[in-house]
Order: sequence, then structure tokens, then C-alpha cells
Amino acid sequence: MSSTLIVGAAPVTDSRAFYRALLTAADRVIACDGAGEWCVALGRYPDLVVGDFDSSVAGAEDRLGALGIPIERHPSAKDESDLDLALAVARRMGSSGVTFTAAFSERLDHTLGALGTLVRARDLAPSIEEPDFMAMIVDAKARSSVQMSVAIGATVSVLALQAASGVTLEGLEFPLVNGTLSLLSSHGLSNIAQAKRVTVSVAEGTLLVIASREAVDSTRD
Repeated sequence: MSSTLIVGAAPVTDSRAFYRALLTAADRVIACDGAGEWCVALGRYPDLVVGDFDSSVAGAEDRLGALGIPIERHPSAKDESDLDLALAVARRMGSSGVTFTAAFSERLDHTLGALGTLVRARDLAPSIEEPDFMAMIVDAKARSSVQMSVAIGATVSVLALQAASGVTLEGLEFPLVNGTLSLLSSHGLSNIAQAKRVTVSVAEGTLLVIASREAVDSTRD
């Protein structure tokens, strides 16, 4: 089993080196819609491109097909987002983990929908990698604890995506032991790393842990 990088069609501008390194290191790449040709331009052929191709340049399917890249096309009138479709493909491929990138646009509705996809992937130890930040889901029924290697002084925020209890935060300026966080409470915003290793765990509920880009590594329990 291997991990899959799911690439959305909303990359941060002027960050080609970051995305190129991420693509190079990935075991498997599934590109959403217009991300297919973008991945090719960065030197990595996706293992599959999925979507309705509404964000692709005209003729993209033909060009990708000519390169031998598999395509899974869906109608524009569909119930799932391209990210959800990509997640379904990752499951079919037997992925043991998923990472999302270039998936968080300036549109609030798209970003919230992408976070929903992340939560639905909680059994696959999902993470987000973007030029300015990284994020993980901590879920009591799946991955109940994460350890993040960070730079001292890095900003770390913890948000409850559903009411959470038994929340413990270690290695932060404002620690918490067996605490509670209500839905999207601001209580966990903008904490500061006081150690090079930060631990976040939960007994009930689901948390989103976001660290500024200084957080460059993680290990998962």
C-alpha cells in the first residue's frame, strides 16, 4: 500500500519549486481537472486525471491522452467535487494515506467543500501541504493523535470540526490537558510552538490542526 498525492486546480502562484518537490516525492499522483497539465509542466505525469475538465485548457484531454495518462472524465452535472472523485479513486487504488495540495482557493465555498473532503478521508490519515502551511485531521475514531516537528515560534491552530473532548495540546505556549473545544471555537487559534515537537490528541470528536510552513515534518500515531 502507498500514499497518494491529490492535486487540486488551485495552486498558489509563484510556488512552482514547492509543488515540484512535492510531486517528485509522491508515491502516486491523482490530478483534478486542470491540474493534469500543470503536473506535466512541473515534470510529473499524474497516474490519473479525474474531473469534468471545466478548469482545463481546451484540448487538454487529447494532449494528456497522447502522453498515455489515464483519464476519468465525469459530467459537469455531478453530485461530487473533483476532490471527492479523486479521493474515491485513491481508495480504489488501495492508498494507505492521502495528501491534498493546490486545493484551497480564494472561494470560501470551495475551501469549505475541500475541508469536507479532508474529513471524509479521515481513515486515510489525511494531510494538507501548501506553500504557507500544513494541516492534519485528528479524529478520535481514526488517527487520535499526531506529533508535528516544528520550528520554535511556529503558529499552530487547532479547530474543532465537531465538538471535541479529551483534547490535549503539548509543546505549545498555551497547553491544554483533557480539555474541550466547541464547534469551530476560536479557543485554539494562533497558539505558538514552544518546543520542536508538538503533540495534539483527542478522545472524542474531530480536530483540524494547522501549522505555519515552519512546520516541516510530522509523525503519526
